[in-house]
Amino acid sequence: MYRIVRVAQGHVPRGPTLTQPVGSCLCEAISFDVVGELRGVLHCHCVNCRKSSGNFVASSGCPTDALTIHDPDEQLRWYDLGFCRYGFCATCGSRLFWQGADHMEHTSIQAGVIDDASQLALDGVWFAHDAQPHNSPDPAVPHFSGNGDLD
Repeated sequence: MYRIVRVAQGHVPRGPTLTQPVGSCLCEAISFDVVGELRGVLHCHCVNCRKSSGNFVASSGCPTDALTIHDPDEQLRWYDLGFCRYGFCATCGSRLFWQGADHMEHTSIQAGVIDDASQLALDGVWFAHDAQPHNSPDPAVPHFSGNGDLD
């Protein structure tokens, strides 16, 4: 289970070092840090990710117990589809997280909310066959017909 820290606005502890991956939503009501490394980025073109994001999703991820969420005003909400859930900010609407119901020990983090994702590489494409014509999946990375492996 990830750890939620609720502290006064303006004081957001970022953990023991500044080198760990950190990020936040657009309005910064929710921030997070990760102990350890993030996995590479996966693109998902499934209909649920497309409709919830307005396009395809690009996400990294980590073991759930390595993730600390700072949410002092309790703005994190989860939209649950039964087989997966999307975590978003109730204030600005930013999508931050994704969890598969059968992989709750892992949390995917939207690549765009990571403060510095410059070291992350594209590792694969989920639901490549559902990609829309304006989004051509990179042929140089593995394509999966579903969610593939998270590790």
